[in-house]
Amino acid sequence: MTKRKTTPHEKKGRPTIYSPELADEICTAIASSEKGLAHLCQYNSHWPARQHIFLWLRQYPDFYDKYHKAKESQAEVLVDAMQTMVDESHKTKNEDGSIKIDVPLLKLKVDTMKWHASKLLPKKFGEAKSQELPNNELDDDVKKRYAEMDEKNRKAS
Repeated sequence: MTKRKTTPHEKKGRPTIYSPELADEICTAIASSEKGLAHLCQYNSHWPARQHIFLWLRQYPDFYDKYHKAKESQAEVLVDAMQTMVDESHKTKNEDGSIKIDVPLLKLKVDTMKWHASKLLPKKFGEAKSQELPNNELDDDVKKRYAEMDEKNRKAS
């Protein structure tokens, strides 16, 4: 069997199922869910595999923009879910009928969601970082020139 030659205008590989409507559906689902992309792809059987969606992010700039806005919205959903989780707590009944809260499990879940939100929207949910000036050669040069000017002013007075 001979291999068919392609012209320069023909694309090689499997045809894509990308459409703006499917891209909107994917982004809407991401924006309103606290689940990850792998779970959403598995739940929505008509979607492509996760790796194809990542390829689409590189191939379609409009999809890239919509996807990142959806991930920002997802951070808000995660924060809401954390608040609900804290309000509801993780309660279990002891043998005597009293209620016990599983604090370590609750803390683990909240910390995981906080971390995830901080990565999706670092400016809003990330930890504040101090604004320190870097100690580099330019800083050293400025300090040296300032000292030289200060020395000249002392000599002149």
